[in-house]
Amino acid sequence: MAAHSADQRTKSDDPFRMYASPVGASFLKKANKIFEDFPVSKYILFSFIFAVEIAVVFVFAIHLIR
Repeated sequence: MAAHSADQRTKSDDPFRMYASPVGASFLKKANKIFEDFPVSKYILFSFIFAVEIAVVFVFAIHLIR
C-alpha cells in the first residue's frame, strides 16, 4: 500500500494567497464597492438578459438533439 504523500503545492501556487494579504483585503473592498454602486435596475436588467441567454441555449440544444 502506498503511503499518502503531502500536498506538493508551494506558497506561490496558492490561488487564495492574495485574499489573506492586506492587498487582497483592499481588492475585495473595491470589488464590493462596485457591486454596491450598481442600481437595482441594472441587476434586474442583467438577470433578465442572462435568463434569455440561457433559454436560447436550451432551445438551441433541444433542436440539436432532435
